[in-house]
Amino acid sequence: MHTIAAEITVQWRSAMLRFAQLHLPSREEAEDAVQDTLAALLQLDRSSFDAAEAKSYLFGILRNKISDRLRQKYRAPVSYDEAFQDDLDQILFDKRGHWVEGVAPTTWVNPQQQLQNDQFFIIVDLCVHKLPAKPARVFSMKEFLECEAEEICSTLGITKADYWQCMSRARKQLQLCLHQNWFDKETAS
Repeated sequence: MHTIAAEITVQWRSAMLRFAQLHLPSREEAEDAVQDTLAALLQLDRSSFDAAEAKSYLFGILRNKISDRLRQKYRAPVSYDEAFQDDLDQILFDKRGHWVEGVAPTTWVNPQQQLQNDQFFIIVDLCVHKLPAKPARVFSMKEFLECEAEEICSTLGITKADYWQCMSRARKQLQLCLHQNWFDKETAS
């Protein structure tokens, strides 16, 4: 598992760090969230881990690590009992013991479709990173971290009107960027 983890770390670490930096106030916090995610990867049972689904595992765990860090800023201190609970099970499984959506391993992946999906999300990532900082944070908190509007406004200290304006601008700019860098290229092929 350590060899697989090392390969995955090389492949996804920079993308994970860019994603974390969109949401966390300092590079150090982003680094810590990525390191926590990679540490969680090392704790996974090798038989339950599918290297082909590494991105889903990693970004699912990273989203939770980022959300936890953002919530800690606005939450009461953690009790002694809570501080020593293993949160990996809570990240991977729901209350009934079922896999959390987006983290569960799949039984079969079509390699061609997976390549196309990976390429598309690379373009999405590039487009999100071309956005101005504020709309990029608002959009990715909503769409990638699945935060509610109230939580985003509270976390970023913005009004509802500002939230909706950022979402509108982000969606329009992403639509334009995706048309120029993905959809127009598909029709030209």
